[in-house]
Amino acid sequence: HNIKDLIYLIGGNEAFVTKLNQQFELASQDNFISKHGEHAHNWIDYENQPSLHMAHLFSHAGAPWLTQYWVRRIKKEVFGDITPFGGYNGDEDQGQMGALGVLMAIGLFDVQGGASTTPQYEITSPIFDKITIQLDNRYYPGKEVVIETVNNSPKNVYIQRVSWNGVEHSSFQLAHEELVKGGHLVIELGDTPSVVAEINRLTIATFATLLHESFATFATDKKKG
Repeated sequence: HNIKDLIYLIGGNEAFVTKLNQQFELASQDNFISKHGEHAHNWIDYENQPSLHMAHLFSHAGAPWLTQYWVRRIKKEVFGDITPFGGYNGDEDQGQMGALGVLMAIGLFDVQGGASTTPQYEITSPIFDKITIQLDNRYYPGKEVVIETVNNSPKNVYIQRVSWNGVEHSSFQLAHEELVKGGHLVIELGDTPSVVAEINRLTIATFATLLHESFATFATDKKKG
């Protein structure tokens, strides 16, 4: 869970994002999953628990727009089937696959699984227009958390701006201690990435190249399908 030093060892934000994005592009050819028991045969494997946080790592390296893009794709292509032949793949294992599908759908996640002394939820783009989470007053001081999206659609996967209780929120993270007080999270979405403060950790050229490669891979996958 020492993501900061992992990024450093790989060569910094740019090298980390480039490597991770390439892994997702390669894994997309097999729908981001491997046959059960052959987890090491794919670059990313969303039917096996050790891979389930990987789309969210882009945000930690200064590229939250790539987290937003890949999370939406994973949610749709791996966890979007409602037939007996899809839905989620691999072992459910105490509900982890189902929980991941829910967390991706509502746009909240924690790559450390709440294990930090100061847990932070990472914000991505929900697939719903409005979500209401009732908080149990035996454990939390707040009554409910309402997550509301603006301009939500299948193509509007990129966060343009966020507000928490009416105040602009510029970070991709929201502290657990704030969330459990209850409040209103508003996420405005669009069809192109928003150039927010985090972008200065990557060059514009690298960002454009990565986005172009992701869209090209997606177009190729669609033709194959």
